[in-house]
Amino acid sequence: MTAPLFSYLDRRVLVVGGGRGIGRAVALALARAGADVAVAARGREQLDAVVAEIQALGRQAWALPVDLTEPGAPGDLVERALAALGRIDVLINSAGDTGRLERGTFNVTTDDFDHVFGLHVRAALMTSIRAAESMRDRGIAGAILTITSVGGCFPSPGAVLYGAAKAALNHLTSTLGMEFGTHGIRVNAIAPGPVETELIADRLTTAEDRAAMASFYPLNRIGHVDDVAAAALYLCSAEASWVSGVTLLLNGGQHASNGMFRWPRTHNPVPPGRHI
Repeated sequence: MTAPLFSYLDRRVLVVGGGRGIGRAVALALARAGADVAVAARGREQLDAVVAEIQALGRQAWALPVDLTEPGAPGDLVERALAALGRIDVLINSAGDTGRLERGTFNVTTDDFDHVFGLHVRAALMTSIRAAESMRDRGIAGAILTITSVGGCFPSPGAVLYGAAKAALNHLTSTLGMEFGTHGIRVNAIAPGPVETELIADRLTTAEDRAAMASFYPLNRIGHVDDVAAAALYLCSAEASWVSGVTLLLNGGQHASNGMFRWPRTHNPVPPGRHI
């Protein structure tokens, strides 16, 4: 009998930033595919809710509260995950925020820089290194996946730090893919366009808002967290064993036109005062 595709039975997974949005969707998708999952995030209430959902699927789950803005937090997190899981077969880096997205380049401070690069780049890099060390030492041909953004693939006016941090993560993906590949460890990334989460909910309050955002994409719809989760299931699976160092653009085909930040002047579907 042929084994099912994308099975994660007997796989142990750490999802960083799994309390909400894309990270939560990926954690639940992996659990449905058979994985046991440790979920890390800052908010304990969100963590407990996701853990309960995973356990309701019949899988084991652990809540690991963490503040990734603390320099030593990534290493400590991996140690706690190993204590809970026993080993890490798959690492998902999905932590981040957009709280300083629209301050404008002239308003950027060194504190902004430290926060954005600390949370997005330093945390993902150090978590990846510590997890990869554990895989190497145990002889595990593991997988590491980082959720970045199309904002790191195209110019990001008004979000210079966010875009630069995501671009750094895309570069880390290819570099770590080369380095860790010698130990059988694959490293990939997904760079989604805006997907429907609480982070952009205030921009989708009316039917006109939704139509405006959808019109930016050749597929004429807004992305969903399950779109990202499905890609994650493939990239971390045994079926993707020949895929590493890749950043997958996931934005409804818009990258095939003029890139993510295409701002038409003659016909702008974005209502005044709205930003995408």
